[in-house]
Amino acid sequence: MAALERLRRNLGVLVAFAWMITVLLAHSVGEKDGKARQQAVGDKALAELREEYAELRAQAAEESLVRYQQQVSRANQAEALWLQTQQQLAEANQQLKERIPNVTTVYRPAPAAEPVAIPRCVFTAGWLRDYNLALGASLPASGAGTAAPGTAAAAWPAPGTDSELLESGVTPADILAHAQDYGRWARALAAQVDALLNAQGKD
Repeated sequence: MAALERLRRNLGVLVAFAWMITVLLAHSVGEKDGKARQQAVGDKALAELREEYAELRAQAAEESLVRYQQQVSRANQAEALWLQTQQQLAEANQQLKERIPNVTTVYRPAPAAEPVAIPRCVFTAGWLRDYNLALGASLPASGAGTAAPGTAAAAWPAPGTDSELLESGVTPADILAHAQDYGRWARALAAQVDALLNAQGKD
């Protein structure tokens, strides 16, 4: 009987011990399962985030490529237009140069009259100087003051002097040729500005 009682007590201890081991094993397995689940959730979220970033990068790259292609297209169109304008200006200027003798050598004194030689036209040295100054050449300094920044230091010639009234040697044909060259330069400059604005996509 005493042996049976001891066996019961030992069995109780063994059951309690087995129960504790079972609880510890279950806790350990549960903790491992929890960590594994957390790891799986984290891995999935990271993969989704990486995929989202990859899509955003691809979209940004595609948009950049489209913008670049648009800029290249605008630049090519602007360059083609500018080159076409340059060619048109050169052709128009050549035609104008060929016409200079037609409009500077003879004229009709009245409608239906026979053409006669154009009277000699004299442009003085002072006129030529002032013409050039009007187009941007440096102005002489005034006699009383100092020259303004960017102007020539020479004083204005006195009225009536040789440097004012002698013949310059410039003819109407020379002036017309100069006006044509200057006009071509101005139109080419305007075409360059237009081409630059077109290349940048501005009106």
